[in-house]
Amino acid sequence: MFNLSTVVKLVSASSPALAGRTGHARPRVLPSLLGALVLGAAVLSARAEWAELDKDEDVTHLWDKQAVKAVHVSRYVWTLSDLSKASKTVNGETYQSEMTRWRLYCVNDTFVKLSVSMFEKPLGKGKEVFTADEQEWKTKEYPIRPQTYLATLKKQVCQNANS
Repeated sequence: MFNLSTVVKLVSASSPALAGRTGHARPRVLPSLLGALVLGAAVLSARAEWAELDKDEDVTHLWDKQAVKAVHVSRYVWTLSDLSKASKTVNGETYQSEMTRWRLYCVNDTFVKLSVSMFEKPLGKGKEVFTADEQEWKTKEYPIRPQTYLATLKKQVCQNANS
């Protein structure tokens, strides 16, 4: 993320006409630029369309319908798991939601967990307290077990993968 001085330098460097004698952007341009950056960030954060997959008293599993990426017979998809009670990470930090990136193999019913982020608040909000990323080519595939939220997710995202 850029801080204010970085934005001013970028504006000044990209358009000398916008820069004043000190090399900083003129005050009337800077609010417009900051407004555009804030609006862009709001649009990107509002982009996720989380849909419920599974729910019980302990956890609610959601998936991002708009972020599904099809590659041949695989699907890349994000899930968000909200816990009813806070839990602890391996390093002792408290978290209440977990966002995970998956690669699902639609034909052979397997998955790979590519990335996980844990957040201190529900719905992926608050401080990110833990992350783990796997190199895709190094990961082992695991079977999708029946009657799990991953089985439900596979049904949602792999509908046209066999055709």
